Amino acid sequence: MRNWFLPLTILVYLGLLLFGLGSFSLIDWDENIYGAASKSMLETGEYFRIQVNGQAFSEKPPFYFWLANLFYKIFGLSEFSTRLPSVLSGILSFFVLVRVGTLLHGRTFGFVWAGLYSSSLLPLLLSRTAYIDHLFNTFILICVVSLYFYETKEKEDFKTRILWLVSAALFGGIAVLTKGPLGLAIPGFIFISNRVLEKNFKVRIPDFTIFGIVALAVLSFYYLTNFLLYGNEFITQFFDFQKKLLTKSLESHTGPWFYHFIVMFIGFFPWTVLLFPGFKNWRIFTDPKIFKITKYFLIWLGTVLLIFSVVQTKLPHYSSSIYIPLSFFASYLILEKGEILRSDLFSFSFLFLGVIVGLIFIFLPEIIRSSASSMGVAEEVLPSFTFSDRLSGILLVIGIFTGFLGLRFLKEKKEETRNSFLIAIWATLLIFVGTLSSTVTPKIISYLQDGNLRLYDRAEKSGTNIVFYKYLSFYPMFYREKKIHIIGSYKFQDESGLFDSDEKLSIICNRNSVLELILTYPKREFKEVSVESGILLLESAPK
Repeated sequence: MRNWFLPLTILVYLGLLLFGLGSFSLIDWDENIYGAASKSMLETGEYFRIQVNGQAFSEKPPFYFWLANLFYKIFGLSEFSTRLPSVLSGILSFFVLVRVGTLLHGRTFGFVWAGLYSSSLLPLLLSRTAYIDHLFNTFILICVVSLYFYETKEKEDFKTRILWLVSAALFGGIAVLTKGPLGLAIPGFIFISNRVLEKNFKVRIPDFTIFGIVALAVLSFYYLTNFLLYGNEFITQFFDFQKKLLTKSLESHTGPWFYHFIVMFIGFFPWTVLLFPGFKNWRIFTDPKIFKITKYFLIWLGTVLLIFSVVQTKLPHYSSSIYIPLSFFASYLILEKGEILRSDLFSFSFLFLGVIVGLIFIFLPEIIRSSASSMGVAEEVLPSFTFSDRLSGILLVIGIFTGFLGLRFLKEKKEETRNSFLIAIWATLLIFVGTLSSTVTPKIISYLQDGNLRLYDRAEKSGTNIVFYKYLSFYPMFYREKKIHIIGSYKFQDESGLFDSDEKLSIICNRNSVLELILTYPKREFKEVSVESGILLLESAPK
């Protein structure tokens, strides 16, 4: 049975990840951006030039889009296929964590580590959506642990140690092709920092020459090919965007410097309550068996939190790789300090937090109605909610309460109680998110986004050029075909020259842009045609 347990677990995990995967539309902005970029590749056949809406898109490298195209060719163009690269990364990270955890501290530790990471709220959501970050984090993970095993094997024969260094270069390079330079910079900084802490300054020139050659070969596959075909357009625009992220709060995604510390506690749900005893019992991580990898993960955690505390644009998924070291520490704590799970403080805190979150989702329809009412939105335009829309919250509360009862009343079999508790909560979280995806989420996403398509479709029927003026939605770029002209967005080349032409235009904008349009372009008339949730469709023609 032991030989079948890992593939059986992965099969169950895959089924739960696929549950409800394609039930709702791609979410603006990121899912629709990456979907539009992947769709463009499929339609144009240009796999070394990323395009969105007919213009070059240089914010992200292409690896995620390549994988999405592979799934498009197998399953067709859909939300399901667009999200499958993240599902693939979920399966890959689960397998890697089990195998690495087994090598570090035994088979049970490997499964606990994989279970905690895969059921933590933010990693779980990212493994089911078309965000690049889960895939990016998985490749960083493989690169980091490969560098760790290289260090542990460094004094052995060349063939043994070089395999780990080649693995680090290969997967670090793929991480760069997935999202950017941090794919190699984070593992490299971890490795160098640990060497400095250990006062190990020995560098094996042949080893790192091979590392450099492999990494350069991986990077050159895209960057050199792209440069030879299209010049330095991608590289110039990519680093310009990274500079903006660092120095500006783009699209009002802002927050205090400690933003990602708050996200850390929320995103690690339902295991958040393990962080506090983890701080208290820090000495257990000084055990020589795991001290070196502990240093790796502490440096990883600190580096990511520091980087994204400095970066001005704040989004939850930016720091999402921290859940790999967090789940490592929580898993080791569970195994070495098992009494923590059985303590009153943990069990009641776990129950309280889980029930509160569950109740939020049970009463989500009322929360939405109340919020809409406070903003002056009529109840008639809201989605029609049914009992099934409360089901995800009900299942979460039942699962959390069942786990709590198990901890309270099955104390005599400590190891079996722990394992049963962890499996129950792991399954609860995956079923909770899958049910959420299949019930209330499609209604909320439809309510928030479908107005964009209705405005677009009405504009398209007029036969005129469609213009987004200081407003941007990528939703029509994935679900519709006609090119949209963009004015006033840093993401696209500005096409304001259209207002100097004699053409009739269909303009989609925010209401507060109407007066600006009238004053800026006095030679044109602007007539309101339709409105959806504060977004307007205007017809414009020369006077």
